[in-house]
Amino acid sequence: MNRLNKAGSGSKNIDHIFSGLQDTIHTPFDNLLPKVEESAVQFYIDAMRIYLGLCEGTISMEEALKAVDYLKENPEYATFPTNPTIIPINQRFKLKMLDNLKTLNKFNLFTKSAIRSAYNFAFLIEEAPITNTDLSVLTALSNDPLISLVEASRFLNLAPRTVARSLERLQERHQLRVSTFVDTSAFNLQSVMLFFVLREGIEWDSIETGLQQFPFTKSILKTTMTDIGYITFLIPNYSETESIFQRSIKNLSRTIFEYSSLHRQTSSGSVSNVNLFSQGSWRLPEDLEYILKTDTEVDSSNLPPLLSCSGMKSDFTKEDFAITAQLQMDFRSTPSKISEHLVMKGWDTDPRRVSSVIRRLQSRNLLLPYIIFALPKLSSNFCFEITCSTDYKSRILEAIRKFPWVMYYLSDRGIIVWTMTPGEHQVDYYQLFRALEQRPGINSVQPIMTISQQGSRSMMDLTRNYAYENGVWSVESDEIDIGNYIEL
Repeated sequence: MNRLNKAGSGSKNIDHIFSGLQDTIHTPFDNLLPKVEESAVQFYIDAMRIYLGLCEGTISMEEALKAVDYLKENPEYATFPTNPTIIPINQRFKLKMLDNLKTLNKFNLFTKSAIRSAYNFAFLIEEAPITNTDLSVLTALSNDPLISLVEASRFLNLAPRTVARSLERLQERHQLRVSTFVDTSAFNLQSVMLFFVLREGIEWDSIETGLQQFPFTKSILKTTMTDIGYITFLIPNYSETESIFQRSIKNLSRTIFEYSSLHRQTSSGSVSNVNLFSQGSWRLPEDLEYILKTDTEVDSSNLPPLLSCSGMKSDFTKEDFAITAQLQMDFRSTPSKISEHLVMKGWDTDPRRVSSVIRRLQSRNLLLPYIIFALPKLSSNFCFEITCSTDYKSRILEAIRKFPWVMYYLSDRGIIVWTMTPGEHQVDYYQLFRALEQRPGINSVQPIMTISQQGSRSMMDLTRNYAYENGVWSVESDEIDIGNYIEL
């Protein structure tokens, strides 16, 4: 049965009632924001309230960040992680949201699905043509996410101010964001993924509720388009807690999963090839079927960048961890801006400390920056779970480095690939991966087609209620047993 909250633990109280932010945040549009009783529905209404408050200036960024902390306590956050404070203040987004709310009120549609769509669809970017200048700047960032304005201006023969304006347009029109992978094992946190198919007769809603309550669930993806879904976890003190966690997963698998496949992360990375886009169209990479060949040697110099899990570094503190988590939000942000955000979140961290931590992280190869963006026709999203031999992992990596945009997660059992592909080529990419199943060294290929890239709880979200000293998190062993959170 579900686990009740213990005093001083990091888990959430499942009986907590989320009454909403209507008494603390006011906007000129409060009459459009419905009053509801279901906490999952309230989650999306509160997210809209925060965004509209920021747009209208009725709340400060500091107040908004505190409100987002409240949002994160809602179990729905595990299923749909969103942070209105990092979405650009945009008149077009605001008007779309208001139009969506007016439609819901007109037809009295206040279900979770309807309210979530009103929020989510407000931020969908209509396909906008990209200028040659912006495409050039995006290509430069694709090659080096941390390239400076001066370096980019020299490389592209543009004025630094022109590059800066281009970056602003890319962020507004094409959802450009520079993030970074973090070797979480340095902070004694192990990334784990579970792919699953529910047994017939099992109600997903009740399972999802339990997964939301588990304090170390990072993200949940389960769509109506396929039977298979996945859950990502960030498990603390893994060398001590691995047996507890794995045993609890095995127990669940016997009762609720028809198929389950657990992956422990060993490395990760991402690569993009914006140069495949020209004159409004995408072209297929050359020699795409290389991934199927087994009669040639893999060229290690052609592998994409990888960030490996290197193990715990006990000299890092929780403040260092907070800086690292904030850095993921925008890797191009200045130390002073990162410090400013951390101060608003309650950390007394100055820019010099931020700079020092970033240098330490980089010198130990614990970060790998990458970019996320939206371009015309890049509309199909796939995730593939591939269980395979070590040799074939390298072959897959060498092939996918040519894709328009790809993220990869290597594990002890194979490789997981997320890719954005042009709609006109989605069949080509899909069939390519399915053809892998016929190759020696490949055990299985499980595809998931998704609507868009799925967000996740941040590292800080998962650990905010736990102390961290000398490389050890203050976690009780029974908090790692996921079976304590799921009612069967």
